[in-house]
Amino acid sequence: MSNSILTVENFNMSYKNCHILKDLAFSVEKGDYLAIGGVPGSGKTTLVKSILGLVTKGITGDIEYHNIGKDEVSYMPQNLLQQKEKFLGTAREVVAVAYLPQKKGRPFDADDWKKVDKLLKRLDLSAVKDKKITKLTKGQQLKVNLAKLLITDPKLIFIDSPTSTIDNKNKLDFYETIQKLCKKEGLTVIFISNNIKEICEYANKVLFLRKKDRTYYFGDTKEFLEKIK
Repeated sequence: MSNSILTVENFNMSYKNCHILKDLAFSVEKGDYLAIGGVPGSGKTTLVKSILGLVTKGITGDIEYHNIGKDEVSYMPQNLLQQKEKFLGTAREVVAVAYLPQKKGRPFDADDWKKVDKLLKRLDLSAVKDKKITKLTKGQQLKVNLAKLLITDPKLIFIDSPTSTIDNKNKLDFYETIQKLCKKEGLTVIFISNNIKEICEYANKVLFLRKKDRTYYFGDTKEFLEKIK
């Protein structure tokens, strides 16, 4: 059985008759941690939004999901930590609220709380699970937002540059957390980063978009790091 999750072929994107992405092709398999990089304006966020179906104009090419349903795809948008949290409960409660749509009106029970607590433990958040979300560090808040996605058991998560407002230690910790989820649990993650060299120490694949000539590199992160030394 194929481990393929997503394939993009012959992908072109233009805006006002100007090419933003040209003849793009890449693939993602189960457990991949794909880092997407490039300078501002190279098309990183628009590419991800196109794959998610959030942008549809000026696009040609083939985008296909494999072995995965639409409800198994999650998205962490850009500048997430700059948005106001709608529910100001504890970390545990915030994650539980994110799980409510899955319950479809059924009452929350002891097994559901066990699932929430187990997830928070996986993300090293057990010690702060009863703290208000507003009292957590930005690094912890970012992990709670990841937990809000993971509680619905996605197979593929798109993450768009969420680490720009947190310190370097927490940023690297978040990169490593994603790496563990991909390696140990088979989660697939596509992560836009503004520091491609940094994240390539954790990701296994890289898609680097070159704005100047609208070409790109797709392949192994180790090979990519060797090229840019």
